[in-house]
Amino acid sequence: MRYTHAGRLELDLALQRLIERARAVGAGDERIRALLRANLEMARGVDLTQVLHRLVVTARQLVRARYAALGVVEDGHITEFVYDGMDAATADRMAHEPEGRGLLGLLLAEPLPVRVADISRHPGSVGFPEHHPPMTSFLGVPIVSGGRLLGNFYLTEKQGEAEFSALDEELIIDFAEVAAAAIANASIFTEACRRHAWQEAMVMITERVLGGVEPDTLMAELISQAERADRADGACVVLLSPDGLTVTAVQAMGTLKLLVDAPDALLSVCALVMAERRVLVVEPGADPRLRDLLGTAHPWHILIAPLTGQETMLGAMLLSKKPAEGPFDAVDVEMASVFAGQASLALELAGAADLDDGELTDQHLAFAEGLRERFLHRLTRISFSLRSLVDHCMDIELREQAGYKLAEMDALIDHLKSLTFQRTDR
Repeated sequence: MRYTHAGRLELDLALQRLIERARAVGAGDERIRALLRANLEMARGVDLTQVLHRLVVTARQLVRARYAALGVVEDGHITEFVYDGMDAATADRMAHEPEGRGLLGLLLAEPLPVRVADISRHPGSVGFPEHHPPMTSFLGVPIVSGGRLLGNFYLTEKQGEAEFSALDEELIIDFAEVAAAAIANASIFTEACRRHAWQEAMVMITERVLGGVEPDTLMAELISQAERADRADGACVVLLSPDGLTVTAVQAMGTLKLLVDAPDALLSVCALVMAERRVLVVEPGADPRLRDLLGTAHPWHILIAPLTGQETMLGAMLLSKKPAEGPFDAVDVEMASVFAGQASLALELAGAADLDDGELTDQHLAFAEGLRERFLHRLTRISFSLRSLVDHCMDIELREQAGYKLAEMDALIDHLKSLTFQRTDR
């Protein structure tokens, strides 16, 4: 994927302003070339991890700092720390990464530039983690987009001089505008890719149901598709009896495979999510509602989505992530909720298809027809949303790829419209 025309233009304008500023303050050709290399790297793609690394490298080169870092900020906390200039062995020896205290915390509380000659003499200094390399001069600049703090640049140890200058500060302030545009665009495309992965998973489930599938096979397909779409480390689907008092089926993989032999814990999880009637994100070791069920030794974040039928709760879907992968966010919750709704319909359709003609009643047929209408409605809404995104995309290659997927989805919708539910005479 690449930038849309609007996103590319915003980034180009911010970079052009920075290059003009760099030339005005007498920045050398080496630093101008660093800016152009950064522009080229960010134009080649929008992988957020790559963009963050390129931004840190360029910031360090721009003001000739020995060390540079970018702290990604969400909800007032540093959620990711990208650095340059420090070798991996040194980073591994440190007791922990910076946690947003001291001068770093000052930038979080008051997102304004901070430039000091000696970190240890600043009243906000709290020292460094064990095995952290010594640092004296410091320059910190917030990265802000639309009034929202996206992160902060942290630069230390000015090379060749005792401290960072006012011109260095101006350059990084201007570069922070470039960073804001690049991060915002990369974040948008990263989110779009994640949503697309979930939508592909829903299309796969629809194809399986329309092709005829046993409930057990469908359950295995559900956990596989959900785990892949969310890049989770584990997945589990549990089904309940109509009265909700018994686990009738469970399949799991990855880090949640241990739940296959824990029906009582699964019943409690289903009761919890049924009471809340929404997707929950919990940490078993810290959440008192699950600490006794899954144990404090379970280190993963867990997302629990209810599987709700037309009349009763069918069960629940669980996904897990290791802490290193970061917590489940709003996109995870939203897409898991939509996927769980689609999975519920698929499970009900598969269960209805499992009945013999002799067991079918008019009520069963009406129920199946209702499910078909709901399935068709949801699939049509997804197709409409995708088409709207494609219509606003300026990337020809992406439009072509999305067009093929839309054609597949339209064929599924047409097939679903042609289905009828009736008993055959014997």
